Amino acid sequence: MDRFEECIYKPGEVSRCPARVPSEPLSPEQLDLLLEQGDQRVGGTVFRTECPFCHSCEPVRVDVASFKPSRSQRRVLKQGGEVLKLELGKPLLSRKRVALWNRHRSARGLLTDHSRRDPVGYQDWLVESCAPTLEFRYLLGEKLVALSLLDVGRTSANSAYCYFDPAFSDLSIGVYSVLREMQWCAEQGIRWYYLGLWVRECESLRYKTNYAPHERLVRGKWERFERPEPRVEPLPPDALVPLGEGEEAIGTEALGLPTDAHFRRDSE
Repeated sequence: MDRFEECIYKPGEVSRCPARVPSEPLSPEQLDLLLEQGDQRVGGTVFRTECPFCHSCEPVRVDVASFKPSRSQRRVLKQGGEVLKLELGKPLLSRKRVALWNRHRSARGLLTDHSRRDPVGYQDWLVESCAPTLEFRYLLGEKLVALSLLDVGRTSANSAYCYFDPAFSDLSIGVYSVLREMQWCAEQGIRWYYLGLWVRECESLRYKTNYAPHERLVRGKWERFERPEPRVEPLPPDALVPLGEGEEAIGTEALGLPTDAHFRRDSE
């Protein structure tokens, strides 16, 4: 599937993320290679950003052996280890998982009119996978309070998704999940831990560079960064440069590839 859309990270920009469906399940070695090349995995597909006018999306990875947690991250890891129990297994579909997933997205403002909220949507998005995937279940007593999905290669692991009960936000479960997954990778001898895409101007993705040192894929080359990236304040509306005389805005129809009108949305 290949089309131009409005970017979800930088409003006003045009995005292109061609999605491919592997003809057979990916081997651990194939997953390693795709992650190193900058691919992302969603459900049964893999994709790589190929936007026409922007190169802001940068995949992030951490060399597990050289990672140095900050004082606050060590505190989160200690607190979570004292109260949360971890179970590992294959991704599953259940009513409590779907309910927790929707509760998490609702609290974070991630639900839209086109969002899938039903078990079929959960199955397609979080259970089906074209890669070897593990489900990390975090329990407080016997209550499931968070769940994360980790794609596992031979030398790499990919943090595919994490959701948690907003009622337990004080435990910083999102941070704890990243730290616990990296801890598990170290135990398994896995070198690289991938955190998905980072965009400097996107506040919701800013946390990904807090795990330092880390590497980012910048214009096709992995570069090492020793410190977290500072926060970037968005530009005020009056700071935007208007079009010059004789210039025209370029719509997606003019770019030469199909637009949303040529595809059925998942919600239809």
